[in-house]
Amino acid sequence: MSHYNHFFRKFAALAISSALLVSVVSCGKDSSKSTTQTKKGADSTQTSKTVEIIAFEDDGETDSTQKNNAVEDENVTTTTTTMTTKKKTTATTASTQKKTSKTTAKATEKTSATQAAPQRDNSYKIVDKTYTAADGQIKCTYPQITGLYDETMQRFYNKLFQSECETAAGDSALENFSGTYEVKLKNKDKLSIVFRQGVFYKGAAHPYSYAYAYTIDLATGNTIIPSESVNMNKAAEAILNDSWTLTRSADGVGKSDVIEYFNQYDEATIKSNLSVENVIKVKNTNGKYTKSGSVGCRSYLDGTGEPVLILEVNHALGDYVEVQF
Repeated sequence: MSHYNHFFRKFAALAISSALLVSVVSCGKDSSKSTTQTKKGADSTQTSKTVEIIAFEDDGETDSTQKNNAVEDENVTTTTTTMTTKKKTTATTASTQKKTSKTTAKATEKTSATQAAPQRDNSYKIVDKTYTAADGQIKCTYPQITGLYDETMQRFYNKLFQSECETAAGDSALENFSGTYEVKLKNKDKLSIVFRQGVFYKGAAHPYSYAYAYTIDLATGNTIIPSESVNMNKAAEAILNDSWTLTRSADGVGKSDVIEYFNQYDEATIKSNLSVENVIKVKNTNGKYTKSGSVGCRSYLDGTGEPVLILEVNHALGDYVEVQF
């Protein structure tokens, strides 16, 4: 009985030991399988997570790390875009500046050209200025040009007209002086002005009248001597033949009176009277004006542009007449 019990206990122990061994082996296999499954599960989870991240990005739902990375990427993209935009903007600005500069340069050139050669027109005006002295016994009215396209030309002639008037009226030997002017032709090309003066010197038997003119070529600034466009030989013949037109004379003086006066002279004397030698001339050279001669021009252009000659006659006839041929 004790032997049986001993065997039973030994068998039981062996059975328990076998059961434990099987259990251990089984546990080992399950553990290995579990580890493999866990590893595979981890890989699967990782793979799944990667797929999910892509999906989340598409859906706009990311974890905090991915979200931070996404923000950084957006910043980089934005910065790159901004830099590109700046480059484009800079390039566009530079191009615009070049175009603007070219346009400005062209505009400046055009403006400079316009300023250098402004267009002539009829908008200029002639206004009166008066010099008075000796309690009104000395009075001279002279023209001043305003609004002329060429300011240098305008200043020169304004100063010339003023100076001649004040010089003539400022003669201390004068007892009485009166000076006037008349614009005979005014257009964008030419300006022709006649100056008429009455002079009475102290101690003289009677006053004296005379006239002279300035005809300005507004394109050049030079003066024109209209009498040079008249053939003086033919003019002399016309006077001798009485084939001329009286356009101005003193009150009460007619053509017959002037014919009688001319008939007392020979052809040579008449030609001498028509002479244009030493006539005052103004020349403009690149904006520099010079005046030469000492005798006032005795001719002008009328309203139609035709020359009119100022001829001397005796005091009884008014000192001078104006004629056309």
